[in-house]
Formats: sequence, structure tokens, C-alpha cells
Amino acid sequence: MIFLKVLMLLFLISGFGTVFAAKAIVQKFKLDERTTCDFEDEITEEELVKYKFDKAVLNVKMAGMLIAFPGLILLLIIYR
Repeated sequence: MIFLKVLMLLFLISGFGTVFAAKAIVQKFKLDERTTCDFEDEITEEELVKYKFDKAVLNVKMAGMLIAFPGLILLLIIYR
């Protein structure tokens, strides 16, 4: 049981840490430069930069929530 609690904490801390540090992660690894946009010719350059940054932050936050999800399931299983 202690193993499951440690595993739960590991998933939760790493997942929510990723969510809270999403902007810093995107800036550090320049993930916004690799993000694609289907309608680049329809918006201005400033809007395109902001859109790509926001899309990259959202992708990192979604990945963080996917990392934290098994921890939430373990939380429900352990403490029910």
C-alpha cells in the first residue's frame, strides 16, 4: 500500500508541476516555434506569435494533466 501512495504522489507532483510550469517550459524549450497554425495567412504576425505560444502552453498543460491522471485514479482507489 505504501508503494501505491508513493507512486500516486510521484504522478501527481510531476503532472501538476508540469501544468503549473507550462509557460516556463514552453519558453525554455522554444516549443512555440515548432507549433503549426493552419490559418497563418489570415491573421497578423503579433496574433500568430500569441496564438502559437498559447497553443504550445495548452499542449504542455494537457500533457501534464495526462501525467497526473493515473495519480488521481490511484488517489480514488487508495482513499475510498
